[in-house]
Amino acid sequence: MKKERVGIILAAGKGVRMKSEWPKMSHLLLGKPLITYPIKVLKRIGIKRIITVIGYKKDLLLPYVKDTQIAIQKRLLGTGDALLSTERYLKDFKGTLLVLSGDVPLVEEKTLKDLLRYHEETESFVTILVTEMDNPSGYGRILRNENGEVIKIVEETDLEEEDLERLKEVNTGIYCFKSPAIFSYLKKIKINPHKKEYYLTDVIGLISKDKEKISTYFIKDYEEVLGINNRRDLSRAEKIMRIRIMNRLMEEGVTIVDPENTYIEEGVKIGEDTIIYPFTVIEKDVSIGKNCRIGPFCHIREKTVIKDNVELGNFVELVRSKVSEYSKAKHLTYLGDTWVGKKVNIGAGTIVANFDGKKKNRTVIGDEAFIGSGTILIAPVKVGERAITGAGAVVTKNKNVPPGKIVVGVPARVLK
Repeated sequence: MKKERVGIILAAGKGVRMKSEWPKMSHLLLGKPLITYPIKVLKRIGIKRIITVIGYKKDLLLPYVKDTQIAIQKRLLGTGDALLSTERYLKDFKGTLLVLSGDVPLVEEKTLKDLLRYHEETESFVTILVTEMDNPSGYGRILRNENGEVIKIVEETDLEEEDLERLKEVNTGIYCFKSPAIFSYLKKIKINPHKKEYYLTDVIGLISKDKEKISTYFIKDYEEVLGINNRRDLSRAEKIMRIRIMNRLMEEGVTIVDPENTYIEEGVKIGEDTIIYPFTVIEKDVSIGKNCRIGPFCHIREKTVIKDNVELGNFVELVRSKVSEYSKAKHLTYLGDTWVGKKVNIGAGTIVANFDGKKKNRTVIGDEAFIGSGTILIAPVKVGERAITGAGAVVTKNKNVPPGKIVVGVPARVLK
């Protein structure tokens, strides 16, 4: 019989150590807000019902959590209170609550699947995902009795000096709880006198006293459960995730000449036999086809689609653009809101002026057009199929270049 499961993401906090006026969950990790990562991994493991707890500046997070059920923590009273705020949505639910901290974005699907399976096979009341770190600074520690049983989780600020070095087993902030029974324990948590918050970790001590079954599931790769508490943590997570993304792409048949000097964001798709040269930046949700040559020093921004056999070279920047098969822009070019047809050659120094001071405008370049070096195309404008612009030509807005014609000069005019 399949177990009932609900995923809960705790994302209500301010994130004081980020030193920011924005909620921590809105900070970007490889182009996407932190809050999007736990949502994505829960969906990938088949969790159909997800509850996201938000609080601080919640309106900034609402666009990213709209596909989940939303619980509001009205006052920021800690993780224990945050989880308790979901009770009203779970009164008729009996099963497993998989609880994630929103600031642990690197956890993998396999880890969560294994955690759930272990929790349900052992019929535990609670299962804690744990790991060990050489330097566990900032993490709560697992405290066990002489029989090896978990009796509590102690936050680092409450540890005795000698325990700081001795206790290496840490709480990752990811749990499986038995529902609805967990909510009776959440109501018994006492407020921490120093932080004036209700710690979710304190519930473990209460459960232990009642002799309910507490299990732990150990994960060897502690980098997978790194929490984002400050800007250094965010930078470290970015590096780990970039390596993951590039390893996946290389396994899929993409050549990345120098991964340490290439920046590829989340959601990028690249076809096999494409080569990415150093110092290239590819932003979120870009799609690149097969057998392309990209870079070096190329910047491909979001909402750009590049078809097969395209070449984009040194200091070429694209945004919200489409480049069709066998087209080339090999030097010093900016294409904004531009649709480029097939077998187009774009000369060095070409600029598409897509912004008129009020809005972005579209430029269309037809198949087999030849754009001369230093051409400026002022949008909105169209360059017809097999048309040619002379070097340094300035094609002004709405002065479309007819198919097969040559234009030169400033402003550009048809060469007769």
